Amino acid sequence: MILDLSNRRYLVVGASSGIGRAIAISISKLNGKVILTSRNKDKLEETLSFMDGTGHLIMPFDMSNVSKIKEFVKQCVDIIGEKFDGLVFSAGIGRCIPIRSENFDSLQEFYNVSYMAYVALLKEFSSKRNMNDGSSIIGISSRAALFPEKGYLAYGTAKTAINFASNIAAQEFAKRKIRVNTICPEMVRTPMAECFFDVVDKKRIEEFYPLGFLEPEDVSNMVVFLLSDMSKKITGQNFYLSAGNTGTPIDGYII
Repeated sequence: MILDLSNRRYLVVGASSGIGRAIAISISKLNGKVILTSRNKDKLEETLSFMDGTGHLIMPFDMSNVSKIKEFVKQCVDIIGEKFDGLVFSAGIGRCIPIRSENFDSLQEFYNVSYMAYVALLKEFSSKRNMNDGSSIIGISSRAALFPEKGYLAYGTAKTAINFASNIAAQEFAKRKIRVNTICPEMVRTPMAECFFDVVDKKRIEEFYPLGFLEPEDVSNMVVFLLSDMSKKITGQNFYLSAGNTGTPIDGYII
């Protein structure tokens, strides 16, 4: 079977940089069509400039506006004139704060973007109006969902919630053969994780990751597999992309 995404349309949330950008580019190289969204239109246009093919569309949207997500998805479907064949949720904000310093207003905003927006999208993509049968949904999670560490109360619980919600959605959506999976990567060399790679020396990083630290393309390679028919019997899984790590603590570093 050849890995090919021709004649399929995907919404990639968080496509302006890092993992989301790599995912959008990878989909385009396999002939899929992408609706790119994030808050930053200029960065979305930059992502688009790296993509192959035509028929892609930029739709800027702030995922913190959870109540407007239904309207946003409807607008996307109306504009493209077709249902989606997949959703990739790669939105997120780095957060490493001890419990004693948490601010509940900013915590709520963080959860809106990092988790509640995903639930709202799952709700919309459960509808036959918006997603075709046999489609694929992927949530980009994190090692933080698997290994509790100090400072990651908000980030870790949001990613754990994405895993849990995805497992439930996989059961509920299976009757339409819609697959739902997550990917939990170790630290990925993205702008959001640059502080980690700046403060940890090369020898220590090599100890963490004997297979080499992860690049955004390592995650996007797994995403396009899970979007494709090659994974049509895989659902309800949380894939740990370890780079050879076995859960070695990296507490104190911002993901």
